[in-house]
Amino acid sequence: MHTVDVARVRKRFSARGRWVLDGVDLAADPGTLTVIAGGNGSGKSTLLRIVAGASEPTSGKVRRRARSVGYVPERLPTSLRMTGNQYVAHMGRMRGLTASRAARRASDLFDRLELRPGPDVPIGSLSKGNSQKVALTQALLAMPELLVLDEPFSGLDEPAAAALIDLVEEARSAGTAALVSAHDTEIAGGADESFVLTDGRLVPGLAAAATMMELLLQPLDQRAVVAALPAVLDHQWSGRLLKVWSHDADAVLRFALGAGWSLVEARRTGGVR
Repeated sequence: MHTVDVARVRKRFSARGRWVLDGVDLAADPGTLTVIAGGNGSGKSTLLRIVAGASEPTSGKVRRRARSVGYVPERLPTSLRMTGNQYVAHMGRMRGLTASRAARRASDLFDRLELRPGPDVPIGSLSKGNSQKVALTQALLAMPELLVLDEPFSGLDEPAAAALIDLVEEARSAGTAALVSAHDTEIAGGADESFVLTDGRLVPGLAAAATMMELLLQPLDQRAVVAALPAVLDHQWSGRLLKVWSHDADAVLRFALGAGWSLVEARRTGGVR
């Protein structure tokens, strides 16, 4: 029996707005990993919110959803004043865990994910990567039947990303169905099913999702802050060589050219998401 099953789901945010999701069918079984890729604004977060029960479709049905869901949004609200420990203790109570059991499990997860500077710091003051570790911890406090992770690797350092892959595999071994939108190619390679969300529809397979591109640019100002560019995954040579996914390349180029930079070369490197 499917852990989650959505049928013909459509979603738009105004009566005359575009269909962000336009007839999506998706099912996942216990112990499986499903990976969804797609460009910025493609509707991945919208779909995952519907799957997790945090949003309702405009039309279509969620025919089945697991009784217990661990959901990690793309980012926790920066306005949260609770510390990591306070937040996971609250979530543990909501899931029916004793305080001692929730504290033990949270301590183990914080250690494995290497939460910095620690669990007694207000979440709103943490970096994106460290607030993500708090969100992952609350989702995994009690092993859920369904784990929904929206861009969980965004902002994570390499050790935490490796720990997350291990945690997802442990959850799958316990029978959890995992649904992940991710840039990470390693977890995508281990997926039971993979899709690209494009034009509101799911297309099977990641081969067409995106290829890695390198953009060699000549900045107008050598001191320009590369981090201000959207969708840049990595940069070298004082910010002149930018690595992006192909479906984000146009947005990056528009931003850079509008800032007065010039394009020297664009090339695909063969990596896929």
